[in-house]
Amino acid sequence: MLNFLQPVLETALDAVVAMAPDGTVAAWNAVAEQVFGWTEAEVLGRPLADLIIPQQHREAHRAGLERYNRTGRETILNRRIEITAVDRAGREFPVELSITTAPDRLLFIGFLRDITARREAEARLQRQAREAQLLFEVASLATSTNSFEDALRACLNAICDLTGWPLGHALLLIGTELVSMSVWHDDTKGAADALREATEQIRFTSGVGLPGMVLAAGEPIWIADAAEASQFPRKGLGLGAAFGFPLKSEGRIIAVLEFFTYDRVRPDPELMLVVRTLGEQVGRVLERKRTEDHQELLLHELNHRVKNMLSIVQSVAMQTFKGAAPREAIRTFETRLGALAAAHDLLIAENWEAASLQEIVSKAGLGCGADRDRIRTEGPELRLHARAAVSLSLALHELCTNAVKYGALSTEGGRIHIAWHIVHDGTRLCLVWQEQGGPAVQPPQARGFGSRMIERALAAELGGKVELHFLPEGLRCVIEAPLPAEDR
Repeated sequence: MLNFLQPVLETALDAVVAMAPDGTVAAWNAVAEQVFGWTEAEVLGRPLADLIIPQQHREAHRAGLERYNRTGRETILNRRIEITAVDRAGREFPVELSITTAPDRLLFIGFLRDITARREAEARLQRQAREAQLLFEVASLATSTNSFEDALRACLNAICDLTGWPLGHALLLIGTELVSMSVWHDDTKGAADALREATEQIRFTSGVGLPGMVLAAGEPIWIADAAEASQFPRKGLGLGAAFGFPLKSEGRIIAVLEFFTYDRVRPDPELMLVVRTLGEQVGRVLERKRTEDHQELLLHELNHRVKNMLSIVQSVAMQTFKGAAPREAIRTFETRLGALAAAHDLLIAENWEAASLQEIVSKAGLGCGADRDRIRTEGPELRLHARAAVSLSLALHELCTNAVKYGALSTEGGRIHIAWHIVHDGTRLCLVWQEQGGPAVQPPQARGFGSRMIERALAAELGGKVELHFLPEGLRCVIEAPLPAEDR
């Protein structure tokens, strides 16, 4: 009866299976042996449903065969369909199936092709397309948003969407500890409540739990079986697998994202590459935010300093020109502006952060035309913040100018001794200006701009106190101010 089918069985590139009306195998070619693992001798006369049809579809197969035998009504004959089959080892895989009948309609002939490779290729293309879409979405968000939490939430949603994993969570690195954030992904409302509560009870430092392992390694970590993993303290929650990876900004870990599923899942290297890329995109949000915050801070600081400087210049101008001869006033004004410029030169060289006290003292003396050999300085190396540096530079310039005009530097034998030291348990600076060898000093009848600036403005700017003592042997100025915390 099967002679007409023999050429087909021998030459077909697909698995060919012939089935009798009672559902038993009537023919089985060599390709079918390769695909399903059964030899022809093992299957002839046995029910086909028990050999290659998955358990969950066997009842439907028998019902369809019985209906066709009874009514002759066909449903899948002469069509190409995609279904799943099972081999001798129990592996279920996709196949392309077409069924026809023999001329006498007493034999069903099926042509089956294993399409596992094709399905995998299609799935891989779909996944790559989805990965590209998610990368684009996260990258776009990273470019447009200033919210680090929004970027984290988008990354969690993207990865859970890509993997089909139901739970995701973000932890932020604060100091040496990863702190749980309120950023979660939960496919089913309330499903993460127990995990959230358990997470809040653990301090994730380096090496502790999945987040701590990621922090210690600086690389993604995959746990295939959370119930058996020794470094997974959140057991007993029904979790199967978990993986986590770091978010980095400028090469430093800033956060860790972790994901969970209820099934045990082996590591997926391709997925790790994708999540690493997503993490880099989110890390850029923080990099950009920090840069913008720093720029904004610099602009506010520059604005504040310009306003302060303009106020100082305005005050210097008003006091200089008040009641003075024009030529002398202009000369005095120019020297005071020169003192400000010298202070600014020091600060610019140090990126407007701090200036050396020794250099401030030296610049002030040179700026007023004093002989360097007649000014002696001593004191430890200290650095003053920008605001204090400008104010002290202007005050020292006034002291030096007065010494050249009326004080110790107005005669050949005069000297100035400038000394500073740290007092009060290392919390305060004390600077003493002492003139010697000049004309006898008389206390002034009225205080000029220079004196008022030194006593009041300087004290206010430094947050300390300034005392001028008009001693007969020479002017003595004592400046005391708190030191910045980092200089103590």
